Amino acid sequence: MKSATSISPLRTALAAFIALPFLFPFIFLIGTAMRTGADYAANPGGMPRQFTFEHLAHAWTEANLDRALFVSLAMSFIACLVCLGAALPAAFWFRMNRGRGAGILRNTLIGGYAIPMIVWLIPLFVILSRMGLTGNYVVAGVLNGVASVPFAIYFLYTYFLLVVSDDMLDASALDGAGANQRFLRIGVPMAGPAIASIMALVFVWTSGEILIAATLLQSNPESFSLPLAATTLTTRQSVNLQGQAAAALVSLAPVILIFALAQRHLVAGFGGMSEK
Repeated sequence: MKSATSISPLRTALAAFIALPFLFPFIFLIGTAMRTGADYAANPGGMPRQFTFEHLAHAWTEANLDRALFVSLAMSFIACLVCLGAALPAAFWFRMNRGRGAGILRNTLIGGYAIPMIVWLIPLFVILSRMGLTGNYVVAGVLNGVASVPFAIYFLYTYFLLVVSDDMLDASALDGAGANQRFLRIGVPMAGPAIASIMALVFVWTSGEILIAATLLQSNPESFSLPLAATTLTTRQSVNLQGQAAAALVSLAPVILIFALAQRHLVAGFGGMSEK
């Protein structure tokens, strides 16, 4: 009898084949960032022959990527905290209260995700500029987190419907547990995989987000995120493709790390649930 954890060569080969189209752009990005200027000019789309760290070093200093990396990480962390802090208790409350009024409120909040960002971003920019809050990455991080709340509520509410049964809520109520106790002792512990998913998604969305960053942070170069800092490598006189590729490579590093960590937590969480 084969072990449940045994690796199937056929499935592994099939997964590798499916992953190739997604890996090729990443490999091309690495090659563009790491090739010498002469090698890239001779054959931009070919295989790299000569490698250098010159473009990474140039992009790091010219675009101030060390500061931009800190800003992107801080913004993403703030966005994750704001999003989870608002969506997690709201989703659990909607799970416990499934009346008509709660359903209308839930659908209204979730429906807000369909509103294009540009509709509310420009008026909000005018308000924030009058308050002197533009050019602040903390404000941008909070705004990114709020923008993700409707999706997070939908995701977490759906998850709670699957893992938190009515019998479980009724039993905890009979034991004298209030709403806060049920949230802290039932909702939060059981939402581990969903929390990891939301954290990963919001982190990636905020790290790569350009519209909010360009609108709110353009007045303060010290608060540029990584995507915004990468645009400074291109001017009207020159387009530094290799420098931009190097900046993109730097911005991908924390995203890949977060996804790797989130995947491990998701596998552990869902695996633990399946054994119960």
